[in-house]
Amino acid sequence: MSVSEAIANQRSKMNLGTQKLSRRTTLLGMSSCLALTPALLLGETGTDIPLHISPSRSGDGDARDWENTASYRDFSRLATQASPGQRFLLGVTADQQPVEWSGQQVLLNAGGTQDAPLEVQIGLAAGTGEIDVSTSLQEPAVLRMTGNETGPDERPDVGGDPFFVLGPECSNLHITGPNFDRSSGKGFFNLDADGALTNLVFDKIHARTAGRVIEAKEETRIDGLLIEHCSALGLIRGFARFRDLSNAEFRDLDLDADHLDGGGNLVCQILKVNRGENLTFRRVRLANAVNQLGAEERGSSYIQGDGIVLEEETRAVLIEDCHAEGMGDGGFDLKTEGVRLTNCTTRRCKYGVRIWSHNPGNLLEGCSLKEPVRWPRNDGSCLWLAGTLTARDCLLESAEDMSPIRFGSSPDDDAPEPNLRLEGGEVIFSEGTDMITGEAGTLILENVAINGVETSGAFRWDGDRLTEVR
Repeated sequence: MSVSEAIANQRSKMNLGTQKLSRRTTLLGMSSCLALTPALLLGETGTDIPLHISPSRSGDGDARDWENTASYRDFSRLATQASPGQRFLLGVTADQQPVEWSGQQVLLNAGGTQDAPLEVQIGLAAGTGEIDVSTSLQEPAVLRMTGNETGPDERPDVGGDPFFVLGPECSNLHITGPNFDRSSGKGFFNLDADGALTNLVFDKIHARTAGRVIEAKEETRIDGLLIEHCSALGLIRGFARFRDLSNAEFRDLDLDADHLDGGGNLVCQILKVNRGENLTFRRVRLANAVNQLGAEERGSSYIQGDGIVLEEETRAVLIEDCHAEGMGDGGFDLKTEGVRLTNCTTRRCKYGVRIWSHNPGNLLEGCSLKEPVRWPRNDGSCLWLAGTLTARDCLLESAEDMSPIRFGSSPDDDAPEPNLRLEGGEVIFSEGTDMITGEAGTLILENVAINGVETSGAFRWDGDRLTEVR
């Protein structure tokens, strides 16, 4: 059920007839009808005093400290009353850790302002009245989803509901934490705005065996996003998927799918954006997304699993100091109009980088693409190109008898042939192996070391032979 449907359903239950309610008023009625104690009247606390939230109420339930917490249900209501900049601490005590949960726990429909975002921190309750937020996966989880456990020989389960749903009023929101075990394919955080959200920050999220960590629904558009200092070990569908995202940065992320293979249609794409612009990725590690079971079931040789996936309606992208390793398909699978990869590396991916568009600004600079892998009846390459690309001062080092470069075809029958320009750098491949394989295309070399021999010139690959163009 979407946030809008939940609101409509609650209105019906309250027998309010034709009275028109705001989202805020409706969410106020969604919690139990208890009189608010003075401390719960947020105007009296001030935004510099955090409010304390736990799975269920404790003590007086007025949220003033960890002995007197409000509940998750109270939190949904209190947030709609909060002033910009208010801080909410969702804490778990050490003797509760990890708190097990199943089904949606929080429906939030509130935010702050651009200068004073609403803050939500999720972690371990500290004796000081503050909260300890995990900084790595080395620390134990504070939350654990139940109901989707699988054994060592079973396929991972992505069923279940999100822990935390963000509604249409959740712009200007900063969420920190949690450290958790398991979530569904709908995400631990599910963004269900049915419209636009702006100025969102997620940081210090550390996840194990997650269906997804962040999932934005189809009609949710996000303008202004920062995701930083997060890690994951075990991703079934991926870390985050956005249908419409602009002006976003992903930085300092360590995301390892850990070879979790859901089979069938449960393909892992660690970070995916369908459409949007001005996207930046810095210091992101992507590892071990391999979907082999689905291929076996289809009788196919096409193994899936990708690192960063950007679809054709994305543009203006910078990928800097990022690393992809152990992908079943592409480390960076980019249909973007205008992408620049700087100081990035790939290792042991079927294709290190895949470039689809013919944007003249597509550029690889100072990148190292090494050791492509071969699947049954399906060779890999360092670089797969169906579009136009300049690669400057890059290393393409193949393995075994695989070609370092593969020219592919575009879904658009009228698209030009692949066009690759290499400036400086080095290409290394086995003796007796073609430097290029695949579809026909053009190669321009400018002072490139080809197996140690500096080479320049224009060349034509016809699908079978590489010949110099005089």
